[in-house]
Amino acid sequence: MIEEPATVVSLDEEYAVVVTEQRAACGSCQRADGCSTTVLAGLFKRRHNPLKVLNPIQAKPGERVIIGLREQALLKVSVLAYLLPLVCMIMAAILMQWLAARFAWQVGELPPVVGGLLGLIAGLLLLRRLAGRKSGEPGYQVVILRQADATPVQLV
Repeated sequence: MIEEPATVVSLDEEYAVVVTEQRAACGSCQRADGCSTTVLAGLFKRRHNPLKVLNPIQAKPGERVIIGLREQALLKVSVLAYLLPLVCMIMAAILMQWLAARFAWQVGELPPVVGGLLGLIAGLLLLRRLAGRKSGEPGYQVVILRQADATPVQLV
């Protein structure tokens, strides 16, 4: 389970809207004071990311909580998000190259470039549709695990 601290902002039936703070990737490192990545991250404005999560513990607004997402869900969504647009882009570029050769279009590299761009756009639109379907599945939803000051409980 991937865990992140958050603050509950509001409630919406069985869901809660929580806010997480964007941090540098190595923000918990022992050498954070001398790290250039932390210095660079400090130059940019910190963003607060609102997120609608399941609220099985009935947390109230203002409470600090720990939210979690299963590792398998993150892995599946990441693979889908990176590979689907890339595969669509490559397949459309190959298709346009084949069509250009088949019909003897004398326009150089334009057909595969246009095909790649159209395939990328189609892949992103398909990804958006698939993400909408997956968002309602329980295994892909972020959930409030516990209060921030509570001791962790192992989930089976």
